[in-house]
Amino acid sequence: MPLYLTGTRSSRVTKPKPLQRSTSLPFASTKHTNTLQRAQTLAAGLCYDGDGNDDENKHLAGPGTTVAVLENDVVTDVLSAISYARTSMFDALPERAGMNSVRIAQVLNFQKNLPAIVSLAHIHALRSSLSKTERDIQNLLSTNRIRRIKLVGRGNEVSGLGEVLISTKDYEGLVCSSALTDDVLQSFLAALQSHPRSHYLPASSMPRSHIAVLTKAGFLTIPSVQDVCKSSSSRTSQSIVAPATVSRSASGSQAAVGGEAAFETLGGVNGARRSKSDAGYGHHSNEYVLSVPGIAAYLQLLDSGRNHLLELLRQSSKHKQAPMYLLKERWNGNVDNDSQVSVAKQIRGEFSNVLPAKTKKWRVLNGLSFDWVVEECLGAGLIEVFETYSVGLGVRALV
Repeated sequence: MPLYLTGTRSSRVTKPKPLQRSTSLPFASTKHTNTLQRAQTLAAGLCYDGDGNDDENKHLAGPGTTVAVLENDVVTDVLSAISYARTSMFDALPERAGMNSVRIAQVLNFQKNLPAIVSLAHIHALRSSLSKTERDIQNLLSTNRIRRIKLVGRGNEVSGLGEVLISTKDYEGLVCSSALTDDVLQSFLAALQSHPRSHYLPASSMPRSHIAVLTKAGFLTIPSVQDVCKSSSSRTSQSIVAPATVSRSASGSQAAVGGEAAFETLGGVNGARRSKSDAGYGHHSNEYVLSVPGIAAYLQLLDSGRNHLLELLRQSSKHKQAPMYLLKERWNGNVDNDSQVSVAKQIRGEFSNVLPAKTKKWRVLNGLSFDWVVEECLGAGLIEVFETYSVGLGVRALV
């Protein structure tokens, strides 16, 4: 019977355990990182949090100096800022776009039919002095060189979408090119000349038949419920706390402090209580808000562009930041173009083979410019632009 099947001790020579050589390397349990990738990333101005996950933990290193505005030599005043924002809104259609003639016509018509309006946030992103910009806007309004359009129920001052600006020349040209009759056209232009600073027009400034035509054409809108509640709350609060009202009320009564619903009427938790007369406020209002035909398409494009830029920042790293040049390349869809990065890739023989028609920039946003969206988000306070050590400017999302 073989010895290895029995309990008999084998006669083979075996080394004692202390003399056995370990086959494991001394640093086998140490976590290794890609040295080449780490060196390339550090050379690009990035530093690590220390756990080795390059894609999710890279953080832009720099002096931390933020850029408040993106100034340029073209913008010298508010009017030039409006003109620059309008002309730089879209990129030129590339020669090798990958679109058929129908799609090219759709993109060009969409860009042409957008109203020549600019958000107030975009103006502040191009001008360094906030107070000087506001003074210039007020001076232009008083001289009837620009018009201020208030967005009814669509935005607020916090997001930078409370108001938009348009030059008076462009607005009157839009009115004259519309299919309005001569009497409606003349009465509307006269009302605009009479109220240069206001974004409201009183109902008494024009006949009701003309107001109905202008409302249908998109030049006038009805005040929103929020505006009605604010005006109603202001009028009611002034009446219930007036000295004459309080003085006639008995001491210690509810009327002496403004009535039963004084807290809500003055803007408390439940808001102002609307009276029966205010409940029908709407089509029979005394004021109408100025508007621009096609403003809905502009706002939808603006909102889509903002969301897309913020989504790219969220996908870049857990810190929601990226170098400006890299973010722009991702915005363009990594297509082959004449940029320095793309030319370097082509020299190395790297081609993306991605046509612009397949990217979101042209498929959804109709060629919206990256620089224009960055200026818009910077003025609205959605992003922060800062300086880095070696990769130029960086962009960080604040929301």
